[in-house]
Amino acid sequence: MEQLQTRILIKHIEGAEIAYLYNRESFDLLNIKREDWDKSQFMQAGTTLEYNGTKYIVESVNFKMEPELYEAFNDVGINMYSPTDSMPHNCQIGVFVKNA
Repeated sequence: MEQLQTRILIKHIEGAEIAYLYNRESFDLLNIKREDWDKSQFMQAGTTLEYNGTKYIVESVNFKMEPELYEAFNDVGINMYSPTDSMPHNCQIGVFVKNA
């Protein structure tokens, strides 16, 4: 059975793509508060995150599987550390934000 290979798309509600995240290190760049009891992090409606010195508030989150993402290694997507290198994924979590 195929495992999920997820990317996180952070997109402004007005349309601009802000970032694609593929690993823990890139997620940590968002400066999302860690929970005291288990050090986990949540990204949900109302969460404040920061990227490139700009603060955003999460408006909504969705999960997407679409035909071109079904294959885990189809070279769809980009890496925020190296935009010219594609990264494998077969599903996407969309995080839609507005300016804080």
